[in-house]
Amino acid sequence: MNLKDKNHTPLLLSGDLFLKDSQNDEAIACYIKASTLEDIKTWEKDVLLRFYNNLGVAYKRKGNFLQAQRLFEQGILTEPLYSFFYFNLYTIYKDQNRMESAEKLLLKAISLRINDIRCYVALIELYQEKRYLKKALEVAIICANQFKEEYKSHLLVGNCFTALKLYKNAIEPYLNAIKINPKITSSYNNIGVAYKELEEYDNAKAMYEKVLALNPNDPAVHNNLGNLLRNLEDFKGAVSHLEASIKINPTYADAYSNLGAVYKEQKMYDKAEGYYRKALELSPNHTNANFDFALIELTKGNYQNGWRRYEHRLKMDELVAKVYFYTTPMWRGESLDGKTIILQNEQGFGDNIMFIRYVPMFVKLGAKVIVRTRLELVDLFKSIEGVDAVISEEDAIPSHDYYLPLLSAPSRFVTTLETIPSTFPYLVPNKQKIGVKLSKDALNIGLVWSSSRTNKDFKNKYIGLEYFKDLFTLKGTKWYSLQVGDDATEIKSEKLEAKITDLSKYLVDFSATANMIANLDIVITTDTSVAHLCGAMNKEAWVLVPNPSDWRWMQEGNTTPWYKSLKLFRQNKTGSWESVISEIKKSLQER
Repeated sequence: MNLKDKNHTPLLLSGDLFLKDSQNDEAIACYIKASTLEDIKTWEKDVLLRFYNNLGVAYKRKGNFLQAQRLFEQGILTEPLYSFFYFNLYTIYKDQNRMESAEKLLLKAISLRINDIRCYVALIELYQEKRYLKKALEVAIICANQFKEEYKSHLLVGNCFTALKLYKNAIEPYLNAIKINPKITSSYNNIGVAYKELEEYDNAKAMYEKVLALNPNDPAVHNNLGNLLRNLEDFKGAVSHLEASIKINPTYADAYSNLGAVYKEQKMYDKAEGYYRKALELSPNHTNANFDFALIELTKGNYQNGWRRYEHRLKMDELVAKVYFYTTPMWRGESLDGKTIILQNEQGFGDNIMFIRYVPMFVKLGAKVIVRTRLELVDLFKSIEGVDAVISEEDAIPSHDYYLPLLSAPSRFVTTLETIPSTFPYLVPNKQKIGVKLSKDALNIGLVWSSSRTNKDFKNKYIGLEYFKDLFTLKGTKWYSLQVGDDATEIKSEKLEAKITDLSKYLVDFSATANMIANLDIVITTDTSVAHLCGAMNKEAWVLVPNPSDWRWMQEGNTTPWYKSLKLFRQNKTGSWESVISEIKKSLQER
């Protein structure tokens, strides 16, 4: 046989055509037949490299990863500078979860083929999957600089900023992508998400509407717009878009879950449950549907189902970040006799104050308990009976056997309405001097009118100080502000310095706040951490509760099963506090 006749050429060309049409069996047959006609080592190098690569791709598509891997590796041995082998081998390693090897292959491919955007995109996605979000951003920025005219390169930069919750930074790259191709909807949708998180709701709405102008049948954008309108309390508009999303895609669990949220926020719990159940039928582990359904169950006092579903919060970004560094197992009921457990802070100050009551129950099981919490709570929590150590989240994690996010304690101890730990007080102030002289002849009243402005439910937990002005005229009362943060300045802006004493400079942490509260006669507060602190101290407090209220306050009555010393004053109408203040005034007069 004369090798110069190149008998393999027609078969290789046929194989390439079959491969292009995804006829993988036919392609493999052609490549194998070509390799039997003559010794492949006699082939020209570029032909041999194409043979290894394309036959490997055909095998990979068929699921024969071992054979594909052998071909790509043989190709690298034949020509280490041929970038396609590294990229194709990366896809196999990634499927095998060999992430470190996959990363090295991509970096090698990029070094050899710097003008191939696919390698950059794959590396960015790999880093995002591994939660190396900063690394992903670094590569995305390099990619955008390398491929300035590529829509996707700028879209990826925006997505990376969004993943890091740097929404303001995401705006410009999304706009760059839109400028390159204003007819692709992805950037409009994603920039809409960024605007929503920045609370630039008009911009977000405009972007979602732009997508729908280009593609009226995009279920994801109807869902996003519906969710935005829900946040803006345009419930009618929200329902319209969410129902449109479901009509287009009847299996869209997110849309059912968001419809459930629309009705949950209007206290239409039975209707909300129906949509949550449908979302969970389609996606049993749907995080938001399970979490929101849990809040309804807890609101109704159905604690068995409520705590079970509430565990789905463990998948949420905020909590994942807090437990990321733990290498020990989460406690799921194993014997704690002689073991050390860390109870990990989560959510807001009030949540931690509420659930720290479970520490003695862990001690009773024979555990050495370490509480890892926010710095402002460390000194206060040192008063808890049986706690071995209280450390800040800024401190190194000490040696231990198990850890547990604090709000999982009720689930582990199968808490019901009848078995809520109710030993009061469970937090005790240190009885230091308070630095301010209280009245001996009047009722000394502490006041809080706002939660932290970072609280996701801030709008329902803020009552302007001006609402309370009428109370300050009551004879026999002396008022003290326990308000901290920017809202404490309302005393000055409302010109009430003579009516209420600002204690904020003394309230350096919760231990100091507890000490101050212990010396007052009563505290009047919105739904804030101070309410929980008063309850934990068994201090009389009146709590102004929005409608609908948070699950722990239930939805009716003037008491809560979680605290004995709190009296609840509920809104009759969502957003209206006038009747609540009037009721408090009447109660103060009677007192």
